[in-house]
Amino acid sequence: MSWTEEDWTKLRVVVVDDSKPVRSMMKLMLLSLGVGEVLLYENVAEAMNGIEDEQPDLVISDYYMVPETGLDLLKRIRESTESLTRELPFLMMSGYEKTDAGFPNGISGYMPKPVTTDLVKEHILSACVIKQ
Repeated sequence: MSWTEEDWTKLRVVVVDDSKPVRSMMKLMLLSLGVGEVLLYENVAEAMNGIEDEQPDLVISDYYMVPETGLDLLKRIRESTESLTRELPFLMMSGYEKTDAGFPNGISGYMPKPVTTDLVKEHILSACVIKQ
């Protein structure tokens, strides 16, 4: 399947991270890739409200956040009563080493921090093309 520039401009991506610098960096990175809209949230509660209201195409979340983690967000998304929310592609990122036991099957990909634009692009293509 081909992925066009128009596909990127139609994407609505949620970024959830408790670090403001990381949220800002991710927004710049996503916009440089041509993503149409980037929605930023500091925690799981804010993100769930935004996801249900905004109906994005993809969620990118940090793993280690307080008081709820990226896994808590994933669980809440997968248990949503809204099918569009429940089926969202979900990318996890973390500054800590990934362990196979640490991430469930419900994620679409894992990105180690610091992320690069190429890595983000590769994971978005994988998550969103598979979705269609």
